Amino acid sequence: MLSMENFGDWLLKELEHRNWSQSDLVKAAGISRGTLSNIISGTRGIGEKSLIAIANALNISPITLFRKAGLLPEAGELVAFDDWQHLLAQLSHEEQEEMRQIAVMKIERNRKAEKSSRATNLKAKK
Repeated sequence: MLSMENFGDWLLKELEHRNWSQSDLVKAAGISRGTLSNIISGTRGIGEKSLIAIANALNISPITLFRKAGLLPEAGELVAFDDWQHLLAQLSHEEQEEMRQIAVMKIERNRKAEKSSRATNLKAKK
């Protein structure tokens, strides 16, 4: 789990990764500059409403952000699942089905590539 101070570091890195300024996050999340400053510096506990607002602004699952803030235990690869679930919930049923079909297509493509690679390796060994 991240400490409050480490959460601030994580958040700054996340903003940098997105090419966002702190002002961008303040506007997108609808939080005050002082609240964000306190979160980043770790001088005050993070409120639930602020975390949810930041999660929504970053378009990631609030559960993921609560884990990053150390308020929920780490979940390993489940974090990615939480984020996917959060994103999919924002899509229509038809769009969700389209995403499922894309995933199935990619899985089938990977299986074919893996099978082809094995066949090539077997030929090379002979």
